[in-house]
Amino acid sequence: MRCWPHVLVAAAAAAAKRRQGTSQWSTPVVVVPAHYREWGRSPPWATKLPPWASLYIYQRTKKGAPRYSPNYGYEAGVHLQFIKEHYDDLPELVVFTQAKPTQHNPLFFDALKCLNSKTNYTSLNWNYQTRGTTYWRKFALQGVVEQCWRDVLDAFGVRLPPKKEPVASFYCCAQMAASRDMIRRHPRSAYEKAYAMLGGAGACHKGELDWATLSVYASSRTRKWDAPRYNRHTAGAWEHLNHVILGGEPLNSRRRARARIPRCAPSDFGSRWRIARETPSTQARRQLDSVEVDKPSRRHRRDGEGPS
Repeated sequence: MRCWPHVLVAAAAAAAKRRQGTSQWSTPVVVVPAHYREWGRSPPWATKLPPWASLYIYQRTKKGAPRYSPNYGYEAGVHLQFIKEHYDDLPELVVFTQAKPTQHNPLFFDALKCLNSKTNYTSLNWNYQTRGTTYWRKFALQGVVEQCWRDVLDAFGVRLPPKKEPVASFYCCAQMAASRDMIRRHPRSAYEKAYAMLGGAGACHKGELDWATLSVYASSRTRKWDAPRYNRHTAGAWEHLNHVILGGEPLNSRRRARARIPRCAPSDFGSRWRIARETPSTQARRQLDSVEVDKPSRRHRRDGEGPS
């Protein structure tokens, strides 16, 4: 515990702010990366973040230490844990990333700077894919993965048609931004269920698969039961389905028509963040300056006009 003093201080400050009814976040945007041992306590790309974005980092190696996230479910475990733990006090916008964001989008930080207060949900990657659950036939896990997809979406009130293979069109690799309002479209209990299925140490589906709804039939070439050891396959449900869960998009989402190189106006988060950090004296000085600018100078007064 002594190795994490900055985390303990931050946690205590956050708890105090919650008691006072204020938010614990110092910036409107919070970046939540999922990592294991790719870097130490802080990512090497932290300095590339804009000033209106801050980091919230989980560690997955020291059980019992602050901000511990079990090493299950890849990025799904970290992302869903953050939502269920901070559901009542989410930042304005949450950016979920992998340990090395530019590995999936070389222009990730350019795309990040295009986020603004009107952003509801967007993928920050450009690798658009279409994939059905038959992809896992080579592992004899087509039925297991399809069952997991159905169970996860069912937790969020999305029902897939029975006896039809789910096919997802999505931007791969689970790097996206979602607003507080979009996340709260679903209750906390839905995220807790999804976390138990994808980020916990158990299986995504308990009991034998529901063959009455699956598009695949029970056979010697298909696993009939889910198991924790298949988590490396089932946890990909978060990557394939987050556009449905967080973005409210259909399973077969459309490809963006936007150019690959981000071009946008400066984010309004910057000006809002600077104003929020101003001291009372600075705010008073800025308001006084604005009044003086609006007041006409002496030489611009009309002839015969006296001083105001």
